[in-house]
Amino acid sequence: MDENKEQAQRIASMLHQQKWTSVLSFDQQMAMRILKGGRFHLLLFDAYAKGNNTLHMMDDIRAEAQDAPLAIMSDGGHRSSALNAAMNAARVAGADFVIAKPFNPEKLKNLLDDTNRYHRARAKERHVLVVEDDPDLRRDVVRVLKQVGYKVSWAANMEDVFFDHNLGLIDVVLTAVLIPGIGGIEGTAQIKKDHPHVKVIAMSQGVDETITAVHVLSAAQAAGADALLAKPFHMPDLLRAMTGLIRAPDAPAENAKQAEIDALFD
Repeated sequence: MDENKEQAQRIASMLHQQKWTSVLSFDQQMAMRILKGGRFHLLLFDAYAKGNNTLHMMDDIRAEAQDAPLAIMSDGGHRSSALNAAMNAARVAGADFVIAKPFNPEKLKNLLDDTNRYHRARAKERHVLVVEDDPDLRRDVVRVLKQVGYKVSWAANMEDVFFDHNLGLIDVVLTAVLIPGIGGIEGTAQIKKDHPHVKVIAMSQGVDETITAVHVLSAAQAAGADALLAKPFHMPDLLRAMTGLIRAPDAPAENAKQAEIDALFD
């Protein structure tokens, strides 16, 4: 929400470059009407619009925003002292994030990364993205992962991963290495570079008697894969690799999940 339409459109363009979609509003009343009609991943509100102080509407915004974090932006009338005061007031009022205007794409990307961390920290389920071009294996893996309580998305190739999925919200990518297009090795390297929080499990068979699964998976490990799984594999082995990768030493929830998995396949 920004009453400066040109500035709002510039922010929308920067969001589009980060593969985020946006809905624009130019005053608080318009913003509240939009909030009533949809769910959003992030709310980005100017501190002031048409002379009205957004901070006075925080309770109303929260009531409509559901689980979306709220970021307050301000230029402080182009005075540093006023900007600092506005940012501090926004924090005191309960804003999840603050950002000074004007901002560049890098600062916006930092805000979006913080937004994804915000949602991951509050997620009740671990989110796994399965990348597999074999539809039968992909269907079976997705079914089993959902059965034991993971939130699961899928893609047939790495191109779909990068264009259709928000990796900032993914905990684990389970990917085949020998897939068409970019491939699992290059894709793994790109994921670990752009989204270091994501754990990657690489799975593969061999190419022939000379290039075995060990060789293929070693290349995936060199690209940054956190765990390796030779095909064909048994589902309990996959699930143990998954829980072993994301389980913290003191995480009883993950320990309980492993117990459920063991019972399921005993």
